[in-house]
Amino acid sequence: MSVELLPVATFGISEYVEPSILLVDAERQECEWLLTSGVLGRSSNLARVLRYLCEEYFQGRADQIKEYTIAIEALGRRESFDPQTDTIVRVTVHALRKRLMDIYQNEGAGRPVTLVIPAGHYVPSFVHHPSAAKHQVANSLENGTEHSPAISQVVPLPKGVAPRALPVWLWYVAGLLLAAGSLTAWLWSREFRKQHAAVTAVASVALPAPAPQATIRALMGSGRAPYVDHSGNVWAAGNYCQGGTSVTVPNQRIEGTEETPLYLGGMRGIAFCTFPVTQALYELRFYFAETTDLPMATRTLTLSINSGHPMNIDVVDNAGGNRIATSTIVTGVAPEHDGAIHVDFTSDVSLMNAVEILPTPSENQLPVRIVANSNAFVDSAKQVWESDRYFIGGRRGRPPADVANISSLGIYQSDRIGRFRYNIPAVPKGRYRVKLYFREPWFGKQNGVIGGPGSRVFDVACNGVLLMKDFDILANGNTNPIVKTFDNVQASADGRIELYFMPVVNYPLVNAIEVLPEGQ
Repeated sequence: MSVELLPVATFGISEYVEPSILLVDAERQECEWLLTSGVLGRSSNLARVLRYLCEEYFQGRADQIKEYTIAIEALGRRESFDPQTDTIVRVTVHALRKRLMDIYQNEGAGRPVTLVIPAGHYVPSFVHHPSAAKHQVANSLENGTEHSPAISQVVPLPKGVAPRALPVWLWYVAGLLLAAGSLTAWLWSREFRKQHAAVTAVASVALPAPAPQATIRALMGSGRAPYVDHSGNVWAAGNYCQGGTSVTVPNQRIEGTEETPLYLGGMRGIAFCTFPVTQALYELRFYFAETTDLPMATRTLTLSINSGHPMNIDVVDNAGGNRIATSTIVTGVAPEHDGAIHVDFTSDVSLMNAVEILPTPSENQLPVRIVANSNAFVDSAKQVWESDRYFIGGRRGRPPADVANISSLGIYQSDRIGRFRYNIPAVPKGRYRVKLYFREPWFGKQNGVIGGPGSRVFDVACNGVLLMKDFDILANGNTNPIVKTFDNVQASADGRIELYFMPVVNYPLVNAIEVLPEGQ
């Protein structure tokens, strides 16, 4: 039986292959273009599903593509996935189908192959356009560039002539390129291990799936001991994630927090996390601290919640340096139909150290109340003021001279003093009411020390805007505590409220900080 073969330009040499091989090669190229060109947009789930569909199709396993397998293999759902209660696959494929239609009406118009996912099916289908392929080849020849066409005019191979194999020299060149690539990968791997010599990967331990909870405080990664923070909250590891690599970090100082154990472990890689919850609406807080010294470009990570738009986070940039605690919040998160919040996480280097999932009555950010103390404080209105956090620089101030009177001072029991700032996570460009609480603990007759107004003067700025200039606690309140309120404060575009305390005369201080969404 005679077989028609097609010419393909490979390294400038004309070879002959079967038409069916060219068709498959064109389909593979189209999948690769869709996955690497950025046309799918920012949704990581669309790319994951399309990659899975294409891989199964080209491996001859199209008959195994089912809603259940897509959920488990592509979207990281647990084996208990129930398509009757969790519509994630149908929603994602529907969005993918619409996106493909839009692509081929715009940036993909005129491509030699169109990838479609027929309605009611999950197996991809490819439509070939020979005229588009010819046009693409003609343009390449006209521009003097080599081109490996997806579709070409059929040219019969002369009788008695066998298809020519690739020349020996080309195989030799390919071998050299492969060896060079392997050497580069090995060198990078060696450097990575060198930089991470103090970081040890921990093998995952099989644990039962966690039960739904109203509040979750999870230490990411396996094998981590439970931790009770300074506010009395219990953090524990759990079997929340599939994939990823668990990592422990040697004991070291983490700046900007009094909760160092939260950051001495975590997870990197590609992980799909499922957090079963019981309430209708949540605020998510993600905690990070970069403990490596690798180049900055390698220390970024991506988060996607409930298949939403991915968030790109640069841990070092957000924190302001290495070994400094930072966090990111996401508000108004509702569980999916399976009663869980799903978090997809991707990172080559940086760890996700901990996740806090707190019930909330609305989509607004929960109030942030901080006392400059190692312990939390509950006020007369039953409001909890968390122990000191989000700070960079400064130190704990000395207690008032009248030690017996400390407990009656409430949130004014202690302070942060020195050159310092607070880097408080917020909703990007959200509007807030910021309240700062002050009491002079040292100067003034009430403290048994000489010095009055003018003894301590400082400025306070927020996100580059000066809030107070030449502020003097004693001049404003004498012996009484002072509360300064600032309305309509806008968070930065990357979701930060940064408060800078700058000395003029002696060091500035603050006793407590309150950040409330505007309108509360």
